[in-house]
Amino acid sequence: MPPMEYAPHTFDELAEGASFTAGPRTITREDIDAFTRVSGDRTALHSDEEYARRTPLGGLVAHGVLNLAAATGLAYEMGIFEETVLAVRSMDVSYDRPVFPGDAVTLTMTVSRRDERPRPDRGKVVFDARLTNQHGKTVLTGVWTVLMRRSAEAPRA
Repeated sequence: MPPMEYAPHTFDELAEGASFTAGPRTITREDIDAFTRVSGDRTALHSDEEYARRTPLGGLVAHGVLNLAAATGLAYEMGIFEETVLAVRSMDVSYDRPVFPGDAVTLTMTVSRRDERPRPDRGKVVFDARLTNQHGKTVLTGVWTVLMRRSAEAPRA
């Protein structure tokens, strides 16, 4: 397991505008094949090189949801969620560009909003998420809402 990039952060330690980055992580043909087996999505664009070459994309591409899964793995590798995340409440995602085997993706997450609800021991943090490839092109964007543990020292309502 790669080392964590940042120390764990509680709700109280995540200020609006704070930004965190992890990666890169290379998406391989083996990743795509494994995801095809796990998901059962055998769409030819993801599993048939000959077919994929004849499409406007010109070759095999990773499943969009595989890219999202890689992004969640990178989010974990950041370290900010270690023992502080209680639940992912929602993920609104757009798939902006294809990811090809061999592409290296990097995740940047920025705190856009904080909500002290639902309880005194936890709060909701909304992150803007952006996954980019090795050329700096955005391949995935999203808004992720995460329920985070409060600091033990945080004032209680």
